[in-house]
Amino acid sequence: MFLTGSRARLSYRRAAGCFEQATAESPGGPWTLHQLRHSALTHAAEDGANTSTLLAYSGHISVASLARYARVSPEALARRQEGRDPAARRR
Repeated sequence: MFLTGSRARLSYRRAAGCFEQATAESPGGPWTLHQLRHSALTHAAEDGANTSTLLAYSGHISVASLARYARVSPEALARRQEGRDPAARRR
């Protein structure tokens, strides 16, 4: 429920329910806010964000806890390594 002109904050539980309802018809849905968090961190990592940035973005203080969230795909890792390979750049 949204009130026009209201400054009431949306609770996490309500936001989670709205998000799950909105994604219920999506492939693989419904999605949770927790899954969205995993996805956002993984995409940031795949786009080349460094560890310090990912830690700040996620609010984690240890790399071990961050590693559970940001799971870079083998394809994204291969693309990143290919772009940094000096031999590949000379071709």
